[in-house]
Amino acid sequence: MSLYAISIDPPETSREFAKKIASDGKGEVAFPLLSDPEHRTIDAYGLVDPAYQGQKSYGIPYAAVYVIDKQGRVAWIKIESNYKQRPTNDEIRAAVNALK
Repeated sequence: MSLYAISIDPPETSREFAKKIASDGKGEVAFPLLSDPEHRTIDAYGLVDPAYQGQKSYGIPYAAVYVIDKQGRVAWIKIESNYKQRPTNDEIRAAVNALK
């Protein structure tokens, strides 16, 4: 299993963000933070949050989690319009375990 995060931030910003997360002493980010500044992947999945249209930060996506099976099909998805609401680790784990 592989885990990735995608944002519109440039790689340098993502690296700084990962350092900030790790500074709490609970561990480092142990997965790649991928950069999509042109929001091609974000657009392809229809995740651009329209609340940012016309702003410098346009392209920011909704918070989303996808579980993709070995054949490349989306097996589970959770999209939240409120970035503060995220699926629990148990929800994600159950979706991954359902692939077995």
